Amino acid sequence: MENRKIFNIIGWLLLLGVTVLWFSYGYLDIYLFVIPAAALCFAISDGSIKKLNKIKKLTILQVLKIIFFFFLSVIIVFALIQLANYLIRDVLHIQGWVKTISQFIAVILALYPVKFTFWNIIYRINENIK
Repeated sequence: MENRKIFNIIGWLLLLGVTVLWFSYGYLDIYLFVIPAAALCFAISDGSIKKLNKIKKLTILQVLKIIFFFFLSVIIVFALIQLANYLIRDVLHIQGWVKTISQFIAVILALYPVKFTFWNIIYRINENIK
């Protein structure tokens, strides 16, 4: 089987695993690491990450910038998810399946602003390499 297909399957298995765990146990902090891993698998499978040779062309400053903005993105997403979780549980007192759906929507809404800003940084660095 081709490597791209394998990474596509791994990405879907990660997402399926997160979905099953989410409905079984609710929100867990480990999802903050599994979801980007699935996104990386999909990026490899669709050819977004074509060659590792581009990594060799990165300067130390660019690598530090990527690492800094990655950690900043994770911190922002974590803070937004915790805020949404506080609002859902303690302020609005939502329970049951409505709570699960609300948490799911909150995570998706928390990921989008960070996704656009972090991938904008990656895009700019990628353009500088070219």
